[in-house]
Amino acid sequence: MAFKSGALLRMLAAATVAAAALTGCGGNSGGNSNEGSSGGKTQLTWFMWTGSEAEVQSWKHLADMVTQKHPDITITFQTASFTDYFTKLAAQASGGNAPCLLGMQSLRAPGLGQLLRPLDDLAGAGIDLAQFDQSIVKGLQVDGKQVAVPYDLGPLMIYFNKDMFTKAGVPVPEPGWTTDDFLAAAQKLTTGGKYGFAAFPVIDWTLPFATSLFGVNPVTAEGQLDLTNPQFVAAMQWYADLVQKRKVAPTIPATNDATWPINQFLSGNTAMAVDGPWDLINAKAQAKFQVGIVPVPAGPNGSRTVTAGSGFGMSRNCKFPDETMKAIAVITGPEAQQYLGEQGRAFPARTAQQQYWYKNAVPGAQEALEKANEGSEPYRTTAKWNQVSQLFTQYGIEAINGQQPVQTWLQNVQQQAG
Repeated sequence: MAFKSGALLRMLAAATVAAAALTGCGGNSGGNSNEGSSGGKTQLTWFMWTGSEAEVQSWKHLADMVTQKHPDITITFQTASFTDYFTKLAAQASGGNAPCLLGMQSLRAPGLGQLLRPLDDLAGAGIDLAQFDQSIVKGLQVDGKQVAVPYDLGPLMIYFNKDMFTKAGVPVPEPGWTTDDFLAAAQKLTTGGKYGFAAFPVIDWTLPFATSLFGVNPVTAEGQLDLTNPQFVAAMQWYADLVQKRKVAPTIPATNDATWPINQFLSGNTAMAVDGPWDLINAKAQAKFQVGIVPVPAGPNGSRTVTAGSGFGMSRNCKFPDETMKAIAVITGPEAQQYLGEQGRAFPARTAQQQYWYKNAVPGAQEALEKANEGSEPYRTTAKWNQVSQLFTQYGIEAINGQQPVQTWLQNVQQQAG
């Protein structure tokens, strides 16, 4: 999943990155003011979410790879935080001004995939989808049509601070640990103004606990939103109690920044947080401690998690489809996938390149990821998932902090986005 979708603290970085987005110019404007073609050269704009300067540099490196292979194509990179990206993308598309080259998350594809042009001639661009993990290939299809070529996928897992565990004399978590182990560790690690865990009402971060402890998914097998299912309500109450009753997670500030919990972890304020393999680049760049990764703790239903991913597609209004397809072929190609894997920015969607993530990951990461995959299922969403996600966070902060009932929180989201 690229859930999804986080140098320095990422809350600050998100603002810095957005302000630092490059601009360009070109004649004969296409769908974006920075795009154009002149003198046999084409200027494209690439719009993608980022959460740190390290991520920006990784994408700019891929943009340079496009120009190296196709000297007649240059790419201007523009970015927004993950929280803002999809809202801005929808606004640009409605105004007919979306850039040619776009990022798309599989979770948002059912609702926003119509903003992208179906990629009909992948073979002509030299892209063989048989070389990719088929679960994420299908996750980036809308009505049976491929709207994006994947670059990553992965399960949600637990990142943990090895140094905090060692200092507190708490056993370092390993695959097979349980929710009782998780709660006991979080309790011991909550001391001296530090907390055991960073909770936050991003629906992605709550799902592994709902599936492991209560065996429940907020979207039915038929694709219907089911947030008021009593089992899911109970799961979210358990999650809220990490803040309210157990007090092993800090009170959540009034923010819609989905990177807040991983920021708390990377800054050393909490010992554990939920995240995915795509964020290893930020952990390696920012953490001043030893980072560990482990599957989510096992509950009565085992260690259950969800997997999703992301890819790159072309806006419907793009005036340079041939050049954009060439760019997509490069940034999802074997060399680009190897680079992203080595950087820790992506667990590659190309199966042959997945080894490079393992080679440069933290100790124990390969076993943890493989075990997490064994207990993973595809992330189910609805056509209104962007709205669901926004409302879930909007109403969830007060509920997790104990300022309104959990059931009211979920009812509000269900009524407005169900």
